Amino acid sequence: MQFNNPIEYYHHRHGRLFVVGDLHGCYDQLMQKLTRIQFDFQQDVLVCVGDLVDRGADSLKCLKLIEAPWFKSIIGNHEEMCLHSAIDPIMARLHAQHGGEWFYALSEADRNQVVELCQKMPILLEVEYQGKKYGFVHGDIKHHDWDAFKAMIHDEKQREIALWGRSRIRNASKKNFQSIQGIDTVFLGHTVVDFVTRRHNCYFIDTGAVFGMHLTVLQIHADLPIEKQVTVV
Repeated sequence: MQFNNPIEYYHHRHGRLFVVGDLHGCYDQLMQKLTRIQFDFQQDVLVCVGDLVDRGADSLKCLKLIEAPWFKSIIGNHEEMCLHSAIDPIMARLHAQHGGEWFYALSEADRNQVVELCQKMPILLEVEYQGKKYGFVHGDIKHHDWDAFKAMIHDEKQREIALWGRSRIRNASKKNFQSIQGIDTVFLGHTVVDFVTRRHNCYFIDTGAVFGMHLTVLQIHADLPIEKQVTVV
């Protein structure tokens, strides 16, 4: 499966910068959060760590957020399942069993629109803000060097790790993981955690909104550490 733009670069110059965990169709919860933080839709930017769709009530509304100038998202494994559905019947069945039934209830034209939107989403996003570099990956990153990881993202195995992997969060004690060089902080989703969880300079922020837990929205700021905003384990 080809992606239009596997790596996206963005320099945020004006307004605040936020990151949100996996949305999974939780559009109303997101809007409530944005109201609470007085999000400025003209200047602020919100980045999602992927999985905009499936399981929740408003998958299509969440996916269409990528067309908004104030919103950015990397692709998650659930968007990838939408992309593979037309060419892989086994993947389509797996997708339908894991929250993707809304997709197969759409008309063919609407499904094609979903595919086009998903193809626009990068696998990796790198954001420069306040003199620092922030990386966004959905599932996992095994490399200890950000530039090396970017250079290999066209490889199918590395793409699979980026979208589906969990080793850094699940098996960190058994692997020789280190801080990732060449990037200040990396934000990831995919694996549901009770609290925002840090592994070296990586933060896992999918706190299970669609499963009745809560939606994590964090402000990214040089003078506002994540640990000052939420409990981090």
